[in-house]
Amino acid sequence: MADVLNCKHCGGKILVTGYCSQCGLKSEFVNKALNTSKYYYNIGLDKARVRDMSGAEEALKTALKYDKLNIDARNLLGLVYYETGEVVLALSHWVISVNYFSGRNVAKRYIKEVKGNPHKLETTNNAARKYNQAVNYARQGSKDLAFIQLRKVLSDNPKFVNGYLLMALLLIDDNKYDKARKALKRVIKIDRTNPLAVRYFNEMGHTDEEIMSFRDYPDDDYDADLLFVEDQPRAYVESDNVDRNGRPTPVGRYKDINFYKYSLAYVLAGLVLGLAVMWFLVMPQHNKNADDESRNVKIAYSEEIANKNTKLSSLQDEVDSLTTKNKDLTKQVADYEEKSKADISDTDKVTMQLAMKYYNDTQYDKAMTEIDKVLETSPDYDVALYYKALCYLGTEDEDKAKEAFDTFIQKCPNSIYYTVAVALSGADTTSGKTDDGGSTTEGSSEGTTESDMDPTNE
Repeated sequence: MADVLNCKHCGGKILVTGYCSQCGLKSEFVNKALNTSKYYYNIGLDKARVRDMSGAEEALKTALKYDKLNIDARNLLGLVYYETGEVVLALSHWVISVNYFSGRNVAKRYIKEVKGNPHKLETTNNAARKYNQAVNYARQGSKDLAFIQLRKVLSDNPKFVNGYLLMALLLIDDNKYDKARKALKRVIKIDRTNPLAVRYFNEMGHTDEEIMSFRDYPDDDYDADLLFVEDQPRAYVESDNVDRNGRPTPVGRYKDINFYKYSLAYVLAGLVLGLAVMWFLVMPQHNKNADDESRNVKIAYSEEIANKNTKLSSLQDEVDSLTTKNKDLTKQVADYEEKSKADISDTDKVTMQLAMKYYNDTQYDKAMTEIDKVLETSPDYDVALYYKALCYLGTEDEDKAKEAFDTFIQKCPNSIYYTVAVALSGADTTSGKTDDGGSTTEGSSEGTTESDMDPTNE
């Protein structure tokens, strides 16, 4: 014991007394338990090599009772479960093994290989659920339903020992010993010493020697689908094909078609048919609706564009009309200005400007004196005639103002002051006599003459 420094159970230090300082176990007992675990592991390994799966399972379980950290025993137990169709139990032990030891553990490869095929894993899980359902049906006495579930289970998982055992039990109960014998042969082919299979064989009257001989049957005799096919009469050839004893030679036997094997083909055919229906029936209507919607949108946009074009054309016509009127008015003003420039000389322009100054200062007499000078040289000058009439209004000489306006109206019918002169000549001037000397009329006239229309301002 002197060479043992740490406890193999918890890793604590071993005291001089031989007990662990942490867990309190005696190192001798711990070593004995570990050796016993290895002993049962070796027994389980030997049994697994000769396909004694039931014996290997019991030995490996015993090994794990003595040492749950025996990684080799746990991994081998997972393989035993996997070989007998218990994939879920196998994965659980491999996962526990990886959790106990995450180093170079072969269980990692086992898990990767199983999970690398998700379809197979899902099929195995479904097989386990269907087996449980079959057990419930069998307990309820619904054998037909149990047979249906077991057929699915064994088709998905051909190595599921418990499924074959349940199938054999149901067949024995129906007195179908031939098929039960076939199911049990499949069991002992996988697990040579399965105790339930041996017991069922004994119940049917088979000896141990016969049971041992069943283990060497070829795999073809263990087809799971044969368990669900009704017995068919054998077909024989012509009478000339006989064996050495004179008996006809059978050419084979009838076998039902396993439609379950073609389920994937049925699914693919259904998908193809569905796609064809969608392509030829649904898609044309969908495309038609899309075309109608697109056509309606185009019509709406076309109507909107047409309305906007109509409005734009109307506005453009209005702009063209206003532009034409503006050009005409501009031309008239320009012609009038040119005519005014041509009618009077520069001296008359200066004289007229002086007259306008006197008029603005309400010096009407001086303004009329200057205006008369202009009229001597240009007797038809409308500006001079118009302001001379305004000067008479300013001096409150209504008769002369009316006479001056009449003269202006006769001589200058095309003047820009014509409309104002007509209004003033026909107005009641007595109502405009105020203290400010007719400031209302003068103000309106002055504003027009001074700011915009007086050619002398040039």
